[in-house]
Amino acid sequence: MASNVTNKTDPRSMNSRVFIGNLNTLVVKKSDVEAIFSKYGKIVGCSVHKGFAFVQYVNERNARAAVAGEDGRMIAGQVLDINLAAESKVNRGKAGVKRSAAEMYGSVPEHPSPSPLLSSSFDLDYDFQRDYYDRMYSYPARVPPPPPIARAVVPSKRQRVSGNTSRRGKSGFNSKSGQRGSSSKSGKLKGDDFQAIKKELTQIKQKVDSLLESLEKIEKEQTGVDQG
Repeated sequence: MASNVTNKTDPRSMNSRVFIGNLNTLVVKKSDVEAIFSKYGKIVGCSVHKGFAFVQYVNERNARAAVAGEDGRMIAGQVLDINLAAESKVNRGKAGVKRSAAEMYGSVPEHPSPSPLLSSSFDLDYDFQRDYYDRMYSYPARVPPPPPIARAVVPSKRQRVSGNTSRRGKSGFNSKSGQRGSSSKSGKLKGDDFQAIKKELTQIKQKVDSLLESLEKIEKEQTGVDQG
């Protein structure tokens, strides 16, 4: 695996460095970048940042071949924006397409160097690039899972029953009789709960039937008024 060093500022390193923009770094890792670009030549450095990456080749010829072969390729749902770190696409004959990575993300020097090609390249600031891609290619936060559905609570009279058992527990039974009594009470409590629930459901059904009858009467009266 290549080293992480891709920020050397000597002219040879700058001219043989490839900038890879609009990279889905949530999916694509450093090993993936090296696997894609190693077919164009030996890679001596590779660094992956949030939304972009740099690949450092040994010579400029390999870097130009990588730009020509991979620019505009779609990886992980995003179209790559690839060019040489020290050269704009205008200089390669595609006028007006885009500026170089140094011009887009670097700062303009107060005292330009004699070479116009490398004037902005030496001021390539990685912090500016990271900030730019943090703003342009920020990924939305994951949507939180929906709240759990509350289960319907069936009304019961468990509290009143438990109160009765607490009062019964105050009487002076011995331990063995208390154990036998508790087992018989548990079976009785289940039966009482079942009867209570059944009674309440019956009452609810009666109320619903009564409401339906009332609605039918109102509907018949309304129909008679309309016909009259």
